[in-house]
Amino acid sequence: MHEPTVCVVLPTHARPHTIGCAITAVLRQTYPHFALHVVGDGCDDATEQLVRAVGDPRVCFHRFPKARGYGYANRNRVLRAASESIVAYASDDDLWFPDHLELALRALEDGGLDLVALRPVHVGSSGEVDAHFFAFDWRWPRPATDLLRNWFIGGPIVVHKRALFDRLGYWNEQLARFGDREFFNRGRRAVPTAYVDVPTVVRFYARHWDRRYAALPEPPQRRYLTALQDPEWRRRVRGAAAPGRRSAAVRARQWREFAGFAMGSGPKLLRFWYEAALKASEQPTRPPRSTSNGVAEEGPQ
Repeated sequence: MHEPTVCVVLPTHARPHTIGCAITAVLRQTYPHFALHVVGDGCDDATEQLVRAVGDPRVCFHRFPKARGYGYANRNRVLRAASESIVAYASDDDLWFPDHLELALRALEDGGLDLVALRPVHVGSSGEVDAHFFAFDWRWPRPATDLLRNWFIGGPIVVHKRALFDRLGYWNEQLARFGDREFFNRGRRAVPTAYVDVPTVVRFYARHWDRRYAALPEPPQRRYLTALQDPEWRRRVRGAAAPGRRSAAVRARQWREFAGFAMGSGPKLLRFWYEAALKASEQPTRPPRSTSNGVAEEGPQ
């Protein structure tokens, strides 16, 4: 049976303190057939030295001058030159569970899909992992929570077939930010797509962490890189994220987080919903079907 090779793209700019952990998490994947392309988007010498010192033949470092915004033009340069049939995206401060690629490829194959997004858990400013982040934990009312979740879907939880580029084109180089959200939503409207409600990524949102790293003796990624090696820890996190009742304390925290998000990003979200509704109305729809893992297929919409 043919096992496809995955092109893993990991862009980086200014996080030499965390990128080593992110690379290690990718190299620990249970699915071994991948090439990790670290895309230096105007990064410093320390980052390059760290990446080249890894010494794993699956790791390839590309250094470019700083591109616009989040450097989508540079990752496109690498994606156009690569040949692997599956594409996944890592980040320089988030961590994959060891079976992230394995579960993603299984979902693609079993469901006859072109793109999947998997569930993240995030580490809040307290330093503790939160399996109940509102955007992925709320399930009602369904249309609104789906749109809210799609707002938070980022590159590190997306895996897709390379052929998607032939249909959609590459990442939008004219955008300064939110390119992962824009690319995912283009994809889910165009091809068979599913959201897999199983945590496979530990995320460290920049708004919580970027200003805190300098004051810490070591980045929290090191602690969670160790935790991810423990099957019992992974089982507990996934069990906590599974559908079920939530305590009053969890619900209160979710509403507080949502209120903070609504105040800071509410106008952007409303514009996102409005534009999504316009695009959906311009394209034919079909009823959703379930993938083999029981997750409703979303695209095209």
